[in-house]
Amino acid sequence: MGILDDLREEASQKDAQQQEDTRLNEQLEHNYQVLILPKMQQLFAYFKELLAYLEIIESPIEVTDYTKRYSELGTLYQQDYKLSTDQYGGITHHDKLTEITLRFTCLGHSDDDQEFIYHAKNKIEADQEKHFLFKNKLKFHYNKNLGNTKEGAITLFITKKIPVLFKFEVDYEHSVIRLQINNHEDFEQRTQTIEPKNINEAYMDKLARYILRKDTDFLRIDIDDTHKKQIRQQLEAQKQQRDQELKDAHIRETAEQESTEKKRLSYKLKSFFNV
Repeated sequence: MGILDDLREEASQKDAQQQEDTRLNEQLEHNYQVLILPKMQQLFAYFKELLAYLEIIESPIEVTDYTKRYSELGTLYQQDYKLSTDQYGGITHHDKLTEITLRFTCLGHSDDDQEFIYHAKNKIEADQEKHFLFKNKLKFHYNKNLGNTKEGAITLFITKKIPVLFKFEVDYEHSVIRLQINNHEDFEQRTQTIEPKNINEAYMDKLARYILRKDTDFLRIDIDDTHKKQIRQQLEAQKQQRDQELKDAHIRETAEQESTEKKRLSYKLKSFFNV
């Protein structure tokens, strides 16, 4: 085969690939325009009407037992709903919707109930708590616990303001819509993949009931007993690991304190005999 044949074959393959890419892009655009965009518009219209009613009612939703992690949170109140269609919190063109974001907050009852205290007993626990709070976008400040001799102990002052997010985002390449949920229940981060055809009045009603805490089974999954056992074992293993880390930290801190005390006593003895 000559050089022209080689070049002809290479050009033919490249042309075929370009045609295939063009057909794929055309199909993806068709899927977006025909299947996805109408559903995104339907979702946006539904949420816009929902928030309009909530604004008229002006009645925060009471949230009890939000999490077992911080019992000091007490009762919170869900309010301050904001709807946007781009990552900067604005509204994009109605015919180019690629994401819809609903944000709201769960707050303490009053201005006098906007903060609670959490004591981290050592550096490992302090670092874990700070990482958790950063990850979930909770505001806090802290002071070193001067009354505790354990190194790294701090007192955290955590604001009772939990930001909640429901975000619908178009997955253009797979022709689906992904729903991201942050902090609605117990600081959980969840993602749901939705086929556009499954977004209808029943789906949106069930979602709205979940958002307004009238129903809890929107994301509930039936798990068989074997899977439940595996999950329990994983959670127990994680707890044991965390307990061991805290125990090891306590042992290290105690050893350091004893070493420091021995050095101090040795120095005093040397000073006494050298007098």
